[in-house]
Amino acid sequence: MQGIQQPHVNSEFDVIVVGASLAGCTAARLYALQGLRLALIEQQREPVAFKHLCTHFIQASATPTLKRLGLDRLIEEAGGLRNSVDIWTRYGWTGDVPPLDADGQPVYGYSIRRLRLDPILRELVALTPGVTLLAGCSVRGLIRDAEAITGVEIGGQHSGALRARLVVAGDGRNSPSAELAGVRPKSAPNCRVGALRAYRDVPLRRGNCSQMWFHGDDVGYVFPNEQGVTVIAYMPHSDKLPAFRADAAAALEASVTALPDAPDLSRAQPLGEPLLIKDYPNLWRPAVARGMALAGDALMSVDPLWGVGCGFAFQTAHWLVDATAPDLLAGRPVAAALKHYARTVARRLGGHRFLINDFARRRRFNAIERLMFSAAAKDAHMSRHLHAFGARLIGPMGFLAPGALLRAAWVNLRSSGGAPSASLHASS
Repeated sequence: MQGIQQPHVNSEFDVIVVGASLAGCTAARLYALQGLRLALIEQQREPVAFKHLCTHFIQASATPTLKRLGLDRLIEEAGGLRNSVDIWTRYGWTGDVPPLDADGQPVYGYSIRRLRLDPILRELVALTPGVTLLAGCSVRGLIRDAEAITGVEIGGQHSGALRARLVVAGDGRNSPSAELAGVRPKSAPNCRVGALRAYRDVPLRRGNCSQMWFHGDDVGYVFPNEQGVTVIAYMPHSDKLPAFRADAAAALEASVTALPDAPDLSRAQPLGEPLLIKDYPNLWRPAVARGMALAGDALMSVDPLWGVGCGFAFQTAHWLVDATAPDLLAGRPVAAALKHYARTVARRLGGHRFLINDFARRRRFNAIERLMFSAAAKDAHMSRHLHAFGARLIGPMGFLAPGALLRAAWVNLRSSGGAPSASLHASS
């Protein structure tokens, strides 16, 4: 791995990226592939460090970024699965009906546990020419030129001052960099808690796709992952937290096995202890603050129920690089490029965040959600449309376009609230 070996660092770079998780590593590698010099600062010393709180589902919207990174091939070599999902509501199953690309081919994301993904990505980035990885370091202060942030003071394994034309905060939900810059997150409440655990030898009843249940006030999941490991998760309303606090493993397994067509966990082998999510409000910050760009969870960390965190981390870093790299390479100021990045984030994520925040406050579907999910359980076209939105390939405006709403209403009127079509799977 590349790295600055001396104990004191005083260097200049084109870009400084704080945080070597998904967003930070993505930004660092994509900048470096264009010929820019990067300092990548990571507080964890161990290269095998990984994020624990994650449902391991990368949305299909992020697949172009994975391919540009060269990460898609490495994920598949590590056993990661091309993912899709089948969703149950009280109207029935939507079917495993993946969205299609312009050529009519199925579009997919990936499922791989973070304990494998994070080290693979970090090694890929560390071996990228132009990247200097400073592991075991943390940002102790920010360097400013007037109001603009132009560098960082680091301590830990290495210490000193680093300066650059652009500083990127990709340092997670609590973002120490944003705190040092005086950027406080906005927040919205989340009425659900959660528990998840990995297992081996889980017999699935709906094929090898991921499965998701909207069951009353609660949401359950089954995520097949690499090497025969399945991640089981359940997100109940917070009024059920006492039962999960008392015995998270028992509550998780009892809740999941009570779901329609649920896997039988009686002979499944648990891997480690369950992870309990007790309080997880939605947080978000501006995309640019005092000349510093934010990406990934430092920018937006919302309800894990929808599994968008990994995909949005990859994508926001990609958008940032596309917006700013041309000016960095040409030696031009990046202020206008950062405004373009902020507009891209607002345009492409603002609607998703609004809907996620709204559902996090509620126990049940609203009228439009009932319309769309009931139609998706009866009609393959509507199911594919729903899955395109779930994969974040289209935004809320596309999902709720007048034509889609009219078709959903027509499907429901035609079926008169009947059972899901038996041809749904065959037509997919």
